[in-house]
Amino acid sequence: MRHPWSIARRIAVVHVALVAAIALFSVWSAYLQAREVALRVEERHVQGVTTLVARDPALVSALRVGDAPALQAGIDGWIAEAQVSWLTVMDPDGMRLASWRPEQVGVRYPRPVDAVVAGDTVVELSNTGAAGRSVRALAPVVDPEDGTVLGVVTMGVQISDVTIMAEAQIPGILLGSAAVAAVGLLVAWLVGRYLNRVTLGRGPEQIAEQFLLAETAMASLEAGVVVLAPDGRVCLHNDAAARLLGWEGEGEPRLPTELSAALPGAVGGEASLAVGGRVLVVQQRVVRAPGRSDPGGSVPPTALAAAAREGVTTAPAGSRVLVLHDRTDLQRLGDELTVAHTLTTALRAQTHEHANQLHTALALVESGRLEAARAVLSRRAADEEASDDVLAALLDAKAAQARERSVALTWSAELTAPAPLRPLDLLTVLGNLVDNALDAAAAPDLSAADRWVDVEVVSDDAGLLVQVADGGPGPSDADRGRLFDRGWSTKPVGAAGRGMGLWLTRRIAEEAGGVADVATDSGTVFTVEVPRDPRPREET
Repeated sequence: MRHPWSIARRIAVVHVALVAAIALFSVWSAYLQAREVALRVEERHVQGVTTLVARDPALVSALRVGDAPALQAGIDGWIAEAQVSWLTVMDPDGMRLASWRPEQVGVRYPRPVDAVVAGDTVVELSNTGAAGRSVRALAPVVDPEDGTVLGVVTMGVQISDVTIMAEAQIPGILLGSAAVAAVGLLVAWLVGRYLNRVTLGRGPEQIAEQFLLAETAMASLEAGVVVLAPDGRVCLHNDAAARLLGWEGEGEPRLPTELSAALPGAVGGEASLAVGGRVLVVQQRVVRAPGRSDPGGSVPPTALAAAAREGVTTAPAGSRVLVLHDRTDLQRLGDELTVAHTLTTALRAQTHEHANQLHTALALVESGRLEAARAVLSRRAADEEASDDVLAALLDAKAAQARERSVALTWSAELTAPAPLRPLDLLTVLGNLVDNALDAAAAPDLSAADRWVDVEVVSDDAGLLVQVADGGPGPSDADRGRLFDRGWSTKPVGAAGRGMGLWLTRRIAEEAGGVADVATDSGTVFTVEVPRDPRPREET
């Protein structure tokens, strides 16, 4: 499921939430600490100044004579001198004699003052009363002459939340947190713009989804795909490419030397080569300019241009994309399909010939010439192996094709033992050699005497011998050594490829422990020999 928020927005929200949580915790901690400090400081202050004021001679003298007006007149001076919020003077019974609020004069103090009259100084925190939250102290006023308690003086300092917040520097904490949050939002916005450009406007879930889809698509391809950087370094490849090039289980993949040499450097195209015993067709596409130019892509051109400004392109100029196709099995299948097509065509061409043979045999039987009819119906002895029938049918089909091309094809097969090749491999070898001979003997510039092909197949206890001779001009001395090379041919390109038939013929023979060679006698002679029990060949 795709999230509607981008990465930058998520980072911004988390950043603001984290800063807000830290700010709230800092404010609360600072407030509690500042309040505790303020209370302790004011307690000591109030206790000290209350004790000093209780010893003031003017206060003691006024209480001794009961001069209430003098006490009320001195309230403001004592408050200013002691730097407190309020002051009240009471008699030993708790009756107010003078107060910072004159209307409270004559009103009894709401709490008992017995402990103070007994000589103790009491400090308390109050959240009620006209002064609100305050720290107050009550001290006895003692007559220095006889030690009697003349009255009680109480003083206090009002402590407001505003004062505590100022002492805790809460405004500074809030401003600092707001500044950090603003800087974080600005950074998140800038990072978001950058990520939006380099990711082409895609979110993390969409990027992960497209990455997995690309991985699945690359893994499902039967063809190998390799992406090369301009310096030839392998940037990306799929599993099929690793299997074809032998990269499975290796660390850093590197192109085989023969593949690098066969690829053109600056142009696209196609090359065919053998790598690790397999025939590969390599298609190359070279990126000529950075970025993507197709107007039908899923990414708007403006997004591509923005990503390019950040140095992000679909592929740098000079990058190459290689598509590898394994042609080994395809070549063999193509030969087998060609054989099947040849047999089908030959069967249709031989329908009238077979009908004539049947009519001739029937006429001989009716005339009593049984031996002659038997000779017509059995032109050769019955074969003992099932593959021999296929071999005979193939040679008959090739003979029919030769007649259509005005080439005389003769063949003989002496199969006293099973051939040491698989039937399909034997058909491939024989079919390739005969087709090559027919092409040479059917050249338009040859005379009728030279338009012939002779095929001999022998399979006995010693092994298999296949010889195909033709009356064509034969290869030159320079070309003879290259006849069996992969991809080399003197004929134009055909549907089944070029220069693969003789190469596959030699490969099949060598895989079975045999050899394939060419010689020039009265014509061109191709020979394939496969021993019955081949000796292990040394690796070259």
